[in-house]
Amino acid sequence: MRTVPPTKVDGYLAVARELLQGVDALAPMSDISPRAAAMLAAQALECVLHAFLLHKGVEADRNPEVWHNSLALWGLACEKGLDIPKAAPDWVTILSSGHERPFYLRYQRGEKGTIVNGGQTPALIPMTEALKKLVKMVEIAVKG
Repeated sequence: MRTVPPTKVDGYLAVARELLQGVDALAPMSDISPRAAAMLAAQALECVLHAFLLHKGVEADRNPEVWHNSLALWGLACEKGLDIPKAAPDWVTILSSGHERPFYLRYQRGEKGTIVNGGQTPALIPMTEALKKLVKMVEIAVKG
């Protein structure tokens, strides 16, 4: 029996699922900074959207204009037929603002070298549940 190597879609989905495990564990913990869960969630969101777009033949991971921009990826995924609202929910907007340039969730340096806190984070429990649903939706779309 010959095994088939995983595709880029498989890789993105695997990372999204694995990061989601961390988000699920961290989200209810009140003694840990919400930045930790938000950072993992933002990366999982990016990966799951890239997986769907690659499945549809769109290599958004090669476009620096949208690569880390979850709002742009959300819009592209919607255009390509993912059953999501055209207007991204607040949790996606908040994660995107911290995950894209200048990467507030990752670094303390904002635009023009100013020092920033981590930026805003969404309500973690509802965000986690919504992200779980999105990952499941993309898994079904890719397998379907």
